[in-house]
Amino acid sequence: MTVKDLVDKLKTLPADVPILVQGYEDGFDGIRTVQEITVARNPDAADYNGEYEEADKKDKDAAPAVVIWGNRR
Repeated sequence: MTVKDLVDKLKTLPADVPILVQGYEDGFDGIRTVQEITVARNPDAADYNGEYEEADKKDKDAAPAVVIWGNRR
């Protein structure tokens, strides 16, 4: 999903409802911040980890991404 896809989707929803993210293990949390970071795909990620990780400057496959951070990060 891109920023445009997210904005287009959000435009179809009521403007006065909260946006939530997954909680640490169960439930849901409110959004703390939205941030642009650099990520790289991790093809060896375990099932319980995300498919991307924050990239360092040496990573040749690094690409920008927008992250919606929950209250627990």
